[in-house]
Amino acid sequence: MTAIRPATVINDTEHVEVQAELGARWLMQPAAFEALTGWTLKPEGMCRGDVCAPIYHRNKVIVDGLVDLQEAASIIGLSAVTDPERGVAALAASAPSRAQEMITLQAPDFTLSNLAGEPVSLHDFNRRKVLLLAWSSW
Repeated sequence: MTAIRPATVINDTEHVEVQAELGARWLMQPAAFEALTGWTLKPEGMCRGDVCAPIYHRNKVIVDGLVDLQEAASIIGLSAVTDPERGVAALAASAPSRAQEMITLQAPDFTLSNLAGEPVSLHDFNRRKVLLLAWSSW
């Protein structure tokens, strides 16, 4: 058994410091997985509110009471890439989820600074149509 140590998970909006057992697999306490993803490990599977995703191969997802980040991510509709040696993982929406967002034309919320340096979020426009222009000097 490998010792639990600090590690970093990069998701769509931030870098999150977690405690994980980083051997051949990326394992973390169920409470840490819940804090990271919002999904709770229960006997019926991974649950968020009233929604539960069953775990069919429990021994692949739960190892000695710890949650395998990569295996559990696929159950809840996320993609995970882990580098246990360096203590870094990336967690994002799965390709099918992203494809669905493209079909519905619903952009994920984000916040950027305007020319005056004030934060402006997409949700500030309250479902009005928005034209985004991007430019770079390079």
